[in-house]
Amino acid sequence: MDKGILWRGGLILVFGLAIWFGYSLSGDMRDGAKARSGKFYDKAIAIYEPIAENGSSIPFWNPQTKAQQEIGHIHAFRDDGQDNWEEAVKWWSRASKGGSVVAQFAIAQAYKSGQGVEESLENSYVWAMVAGDKKSKSQNRYLVDARNSANDLSADQIASAEKAIKACIDSDFVDCPY
Repeated sequence: MDKGILWRGGLILVFGLAIWFGYSLSGDMRDGAKARSGKFYDKAIAIYEPIAENGSSIPFWNPQTKAQQEIGHIHAFRDDGQDNWEEAVKWWSRASKGGSVVAQFAIAQAYKSGQGVEESLENSYVWAMVAGDKKSKSQNRYLVDARNSANDLSADQIASAEKAIKACIDSDFVDCPY
């Protein structure tokens, strides 16, 4: 029998087992998404919080930042009248420190609208630019929003914001306007 066929078959088996193993360990994230889509918001938060606080044992992927981002979204966008923007911004801030561009842009929008934080077009611009810094096509919309926000800022505000953007990115999202 050809050793090449055995080698490829073994690789396929190993990759299949790795995918199955990762999928089986990600059950809590799927359960949280299912609870959220079913509008069981408190249950979704209860499922996501241990992951958001402690991370996960999933090798090569830790959904901690994603769980923090999801909790922020639940607090901001629930449709049962119990939304809490201050809590949403708290969770998005934690996810932002983990590098979540979705959470970073959510903070930009919170600053733009003044929901959960004091309205600040300068901070909105900073966060949209930080979210758009990743140089990928999906973040281009963040840069468009940032450029639109820049139209409402003075030259001094833009200069101050540029310093804040650099400090935020250089510090791996620790020294940012939270």
